Amino acid sequence: MRPLTIYTCCQMARASDCHFYRPVMKWRAMSTPPTTAEAGPRAQEIPIQRALEAGDHRAAVGLMMNQYGQPIYRFCLSFLGQPDMAEEVHQTVFIQAYRDAARYSGKSSVKSWLYAIARHRCLDAVKIKRRRDRRFEAPGDLPEAASGAPSPEDQVAAATLAAPLTACLDALAPHTRAAVLMRHQEGLSFTQMSEVFQEKAGTLQARVARALPALRACLEAAGLR
Repeated sequence: MRPLTIYTCCQMARASDCHFYRPVMKWRAMSTPPTTAEAGPRAQEIPIQRALEAGDHRAAVGLMMNQYGQPIYRFCLSFLGQPDMAEEVHQTVFIQAYRDAARYSGKSSVKSWLYAIARHRCLDAVKIKRRRDRRFEAPGDLPEAASGAPSPEDQVAAATLAAPLTACLDALAPHTRAAVLMRHQEGLSFTQMSEVFQEKAGTLQARVARALPALRACLEAAGLR
């Protein structure tokens, strides 16, 4: 999903709608309905599971990269905001997946397992960046957007929104930022997110619900309504 999706969700968020004690009804309509695929191995993950069971970890990780490489990179880029860091973390995720493939228990989906690795490595990268920034002045230039196929109107809208949205997401606590991105950018259900965060789905639902009004207020302060 494009960043506009998160922005649209922020526009919908009102403090009265996202009260701590009333998040479930508000967000149930926005959650991905549970499916039978979530109760067991996803059909598209069967080749990966078979490769893991056969001990062919190289083939298994190759299939993981083909299936989840792009969304994992998108999550890392949105979380970190810097393409070079995102690329480095992205590679680290699949190196760790290869290294730990023998210990994959199968209790969660491969997708949830990879996002859990990505989340931890992104948090590590944020800590490293903070330590580095204490010693060195961070560059002031923002990375240029990669050229692509979007229409001129989409490019203008994205350019207008990207910097404020990135700044507002960065203002969130890292664990909250990860939850918002996984829900509203990557489209994970709260059930899937509970496997990633090792927390209850309702807890994550409430966390995201509380974050959206704060994001909306931040964007409004930046002149986006």
